[in-house]
Amino acid sequence: MIGALGLVLRLALGGIFLTIGALHAWDAPRFVLAFQNYDLLPPDASMVFGVYLPWVEILAALGLLARRLYLGSLAALGGMLLIFLAAIVSAWQRGLDITCGCWREGEKVATHFPQLVARDATMLAAVAVLVAIEWRRCAVNSKDNLAERL
Repeated sequence: MIGALGLVLRLALGGIFLTIGALHAWDAPRFVLAFQNYDLLPPDASMVFGVYLPWVEILAALGLLARRLYLGSLAALGGMLLIFLAAIVSAWQRGLDITCGCWREGEKVATHFPQLVARDATMLAAVAVLVAIEWRRCAVNSKDNLAERL
């Protein structure tokens, strides 16, 4: 049961971030503008993050899907989700009328901040569940290895 849950969460998160990263990389200028709308960084830094962040999303998603550098991929996804949540809450608190830049052109979020927070919090919870499953798996395997050595 836990293995099936882990597989579903891993495939869902990997697919979501692979899709989002590909969309961002494909239309980098639009994503850079959407990134700048959050008004969190100077324009040059926003451009750098806007260009390179999609590739981090893609690599983390591939690592999650292929189970290569799995914990690193989970850490990257969890860290990005925490930053995304902070950026959304910051924009919400400052009353910014922004385009999220996540899925499609023209996605307005000014009236949908609670949905965005819920979406990213749900994905962050899924990352936490995957970390807990991996932690449990490693703990069980280390006990098995200890028993073999005794």
